[in-house]
Amino acid sequence: MNEQIEELLAVYALGGLSPEEEAEVEAYIAENPQAAAMLEEAYASAALLPYTAPPLEPSPEAEAALFARIEADVAIHEAPQRQTAVSPKRVAPPKPTFWDSVRAFFSNPVVTAVTLGTAVFLLIWGLSLSRQIDGLNQDVQQLTSENNTLRTDFDALNSENLSLTARVAELQAANQALDQQIDDLAQNNTELIATNNTLEIEMNQIAVDLEELQAYSAALENELTNALADRPFDSSSIYAVTLPGTENQPEASAQIVIDPETNTALLIVDGMPALPENSVYQVLLIRGTEHETAETFRVDTDGEGVLLVNSTEPLQSFDSIGVSIEPEGGSVQRTGDIVLLGSIIN
Repeated sequence: MNEQIEELLAVYALGGLSPEEEAEVEAYIAENPQAAAMLEEAYASAALLPYTAPPLEPSPEAEAALFARIEADVAIHEAPQRQTAVSPKRVAPPKPTFWDSVRAFFSNPVVTAVTLGTAVFLLIWGLSLSRQIDGLNQDVQQLTSENNTLRTDFDALNSENLSLTARVAELQAANQALDQQIDDLAQNNTELIATNNTLEIEMNQIAVDLEELQAYSAALENELTNALADRPFDSSSIYAVTLPGTENQPEASAQIVIDPETNTALLIVDGMPALPENSVYQVLLIRGTEHETAETFRVDTDGEGVLLVNSTEPLQSFDSIGVSIEPEGGSVQRTGDIVLLGSIIN
């Protein structure tokens, strides 16, 4: 846009430019539709100027000249017959246009230079306002476009925010599930620690029991060694028999090694439950319906025990050998249940 030429549009609309300037403005308008629109706005503004000028009182000379012209025009219209037939027909002048009237108005000497300057100022001001309005309209269009873009971005961000909100809810649910798993694992860990402590206590007790068992086993071995030192069981007639458990203790069993030459027997028992402190196991040497009681013994926590049995009579003179439960110290005659019973004859 050529601002210098656009500033001449108001003066062009008022007919105040030189022919060269008018030609330059018209060439510019022909190439710029926006300038043509601005010229139309200048024409519209100029059309309103006559209504803004204050009425002026004509001078006596102007008034006399005006009435004289009116009288001359009336005289011409009242005497058409005076015209000869051969007179050439006068061509009526073209009806002045609105813009011709405007130009004539501003050409009248009644219109002062101040009024013309004011009109030009108003036209320039109107054009300036029009350009400002066009600029504002462009700004509005640009802001509308930016607002639409922002609205699209906002909708996209809102959709993304909804997706993120849903994802956050999923992560919160997963986090709660993990927290519950952690709580369960912590509870299980506490229980495992308690179980481990219990097992450690039991293992310590088992270790103590094992030490006691080993000591007891060592004592039995020592006792057996001492017993066998006097009775070496080196006779060629030594034999062994099995004593099965009775219905009172079906899981019990025993092996008895008999030396007929020394009337000595080594009893090795297994699977027999430990008895209360006021009870013991006692060996029975049975002959027919009679029997003799022999040594008493106890078993360890595994139900095992070893006993050396001595008899004043030949062992082969008895029919069978058994074991019964008797009071502490033993009994001369059997009083308790027989838990082991087997033949003494090989």
